[in-house]
Amino acid sequence: MKLTHWIALTLSAAMMPLASATTITFDDLSNGDIVNSQYSAQYGVTFNGTNVARNTDNVAVAFDTSLLNTLDPDLQSPFINVNQINQLNLGIANPGNVLIIHENEASCNATSCANPDDEGKRPSGFFSIDFENSVTLNSLDFFDTEKEEATQNNAIHLYGLNGVEINPGQFNTLGTGGDNTWDRLIFDIADVYSVEIHLNGSGAISNLDFTATAIPEPSTFAVLGLALLGFAGASRRKTK
Repeated sequence: MKLTHWIALTLSAAMMPLASATTITFDDLSNGDIVNSQYSAQYGVTFNGTNVARNTDNVAVAFDTSLLNTLDPDLQSPFINVNQINQLNLGIANPGNVLIIHENEASCNATSCANPDDEGKRPSGFFSIDFENSVTLNSLDFFDTEKEEATQNNAIHLYGLNGVEINPGQFNTLGTGGDNTWDRLIFDIADVYSVEIHLNGSGAISNLDFTATAIPEPSTFAVLGLALLGFAGASRRKTK
């Protein structure tokens, strides 16, 4: 094979995106932590929770489902999968931390909220999830959500590049079947930059599963270029 062909193939391989699968469980956080930029540096993901009933932002809060005697026993483990409509193989779940839209903003300081409890008013609010780069959104788990409805208060919006909505109206927040129940929603949607998940009442999310793509950094191309130049020089010397 000619040198030029080797160079073309090597450059093409180096420029191919590298897939990286990730599941964010929130288990590295403490009960009551406000969740916003904790996953930005490692995964390029930021969160926000908007409480529509109380007109409050930055109230996406970690709730430890393994605790007892909380203000929300409906979100205490274990959870059962009663509907078995979306995922037939789901059993009992003990998810650890989940993400809620916190009810009482007066209990919060800049980083955490005392006695986390999810907002139960209708509509309660929505989560916003922003990705630094495009991802394939794989799945998300829902806990203690009310019955599934195809309304704007239960809608899930996926946005691509420049904020263009992907497949409007395709997804709605799952109804898990009542207290201490859960279910998983499969998306399998590529080129997602942000997600907006509306809850029409109480509920929580966890296990955000997505696959990110990463283009090699410029330093990778610099090293590759030096290697190819050396290879080309050696090849020319052999042909003299």
